Amino acid sequence: MISEKHLKQKAQAAINAALKDFREGLYVEPSADKIYSDEYEKLDRLQSDQAVIAFILAANLSGGSVGDVDIYKLIRTYLWDVEARAKINDVVKTHEHRDRLARNDHSSACSPILG
Repeated sequence: MISEKHLKQKAQAAINAALKDFREGLYVEPSADKIYSDEYEKLDRLQSDQAVIAFILAANLSGGSVGDVDIYKLIRTYLWDVEARAKINDVVKTHEHRDRLARNDHSSACSPILG
């Protein structure tokens, strides 16, 4: 049986090989050392943009900067600006809370009455 760690390494190698072909001269090698959340600001713009490109390709999006959507700026801001990250996290938590309430309301409205 193949371990999850091995599968992850295999996937990372495949993603990086594809990005290297896709980006040609703009490809940036990832750090040899794992980068932890308190070090995300160490990522440069090319590295974060490359990660967004991988997401865009994997999700088959039309682009990362289209209309009022700018995933490139979102990721850079989230990784590099601690205050902005806290605000974004607050928005996410608010939406998670609303989703949970909506699911609970929906499930209780759909539940049969047991006698």
